[in-house]
Amino acid sequence: MLDWIISFCAALALMGAGVAAHNRAGTPRKDGRAHQVPWRGIMIGCVFGLFLVVVHMVNLLGVETGPENSPFGRY
Repeated sequence: MLDWIISFCAALALMGAGVAAHNRAGTPRKDGRAHQVPWRGIMIGCVFGLFLVVVHMVNLLGVETGPENSPFGRY
């Protein structure tokens, strides 16, 4: 049960960080200079992390993922 709680909290945190990064990406700072933080890169990282958390949750459901279980097998 603790795995589900941690995974759900991680998914919520990644979604929140992704939304915050999306809101800041492409906007100038208040003083007109460029941002020092790469917000688009952070947003992409949050999406990738969310994908990993979703795959982890699918594995918690009992569905086996990975290349050895794919219909095409290992390459």
